[in-house]
Amino acid sequence: MTRAILAAMTAIAMCAAALPARAAEDCPAPEVVVTGATKAGVPPLTANATPEQKRASVVELGDTIELTVTGLDKLIKDTECRQAKALPKRTPILFLAAQPIKGLTGYLPGPPSDGKIRFDLAHSTASKTAWALVLANPWITDSPLDVSMGYEDSYPFKSSAQVPFRKLAVFYAVAGAIFMAVLIVLFFGLLLCTDMCREGRPKVPSDIVGAAAISRGAYGPYSLSKVQAGIWFLVILGAYILIVAVTHDLSGTVNATALTLMGIGAATMVGSTVIQNNQSDAATVAAAAAQADAARELAKRMQDLQASLKGKEETSEGAAIKKSLEELEIAFKRATNQSIGLWKDIISDANGVNFHRFQMTAWTVVLASIFTIAVTRILAMPDFDNTLLALQGLSAGTYLGLKVNESQVTTVPDKPKAA
Repeated sequence: MTRAILAAMTAIAMCAAALPARAAEDCPAPEVVVTGATKAGVPPLTANATPEQKRASVVELGDTIELTVTGLDKLIKDTECRQAKALPKRTPILFLAAQPIKGLTGYLPGPPSDGKIRFDLAHSTASKTAWALVLANPWITDSPLDVSMGYEDSYPFKSSAQVPFRKLAVFYAVAGAIFMAVLIVLFFGLLLCTDMCREGRPKVPSDIVGAAAISRGAYGPYSLSKVQAGIWFLVILGAYILIVAVTHDLSGTVNATALTLMGIGAATMVGSTVIQNNQSDAATVAAAAAQADAARELAKRMQDLQASLKGKEETSEGAAIKKSLEELEIAFKRATNQSIGLWKDIISDANGVNFHRFQMTAWTVVLASIFTIAVTRILAMPDFDNTLLALQGLSAGTYLGLKVNESQVTTVPDKPKAA
């Protein structure tokens, strides 16, 4: 026991003796203070600066920033001292809003005695996390940004410097907004006026005549799976364009979460199509015949109600007939594969609203909203945990599983007493 205590005391004494020697070998810490920062090539603003001079001084990603540093020559001597003594190299880097922009080293535009050092503001993989914090909530207006420099593995040097910084360049903002506006208008134009996101064409029996046949030229109902895939396409593409417009980084933007969500949407759309195509011919023919019979019965009922409505429009009986007529018109559109509106189409089958359709729609809207908000706040596509992705996949799987047994024939409502 005594020997162990003596050995420990000896080791402590040897370490204590080595500390002064180590301190003597190390280089003295330089005293560095950042006193100013401007856009390279632009003189510092004065109290009488014009609006043009103020606009010219605004710094954006891709510009070069010049720092005025007291003790820059001491910083250079510290680098030379550490190199001469074979000490670990310490690289001074730029700090923005107290965030170390790793991989962004400076260069001297003149002799160290001038106290000037420049940094080219560039987005890179090493500095991606720091830039996301600096560029969060991007907009085209400028705001003051704290600027300093320091060692990569330490705190920034003392600084009182600020520059007017614009997170989103006007040119990229306008170009991205125009591109997305054109794409959105084109998408919704095709969505509303084509069969791009619909399930087939209307099927009105040829022997139906009169008022019930007016809707022959209508479009088919919207497909839930195709609309969901379209939503994720627009959300992820819009997020990609925003991130590129701000960071100018074309690669490394789309992450695994975005690919998974697009994959779920694509798989749901493919699965829905396969279910429709794999139904037996006999069942399809029988369902089509039953649906045509339902359409004829509904058309006849509508004609009877329209005839009984004449002269009773302003009475209570007429109001009841009108309500029944509206219900029959919706049932007739379902029976003839016509659209009754985007929202009702995607959450309904041939006979009305289904929970599994509503569930999938709700989760898609919620996750798409969270995804969009997160992109604008952190300037990166969010990483959803496996639970959220599993919920989206589960709702899609439930939809596909129950779609097999969805009603294919519209039920004809009972004849109302008012008729």
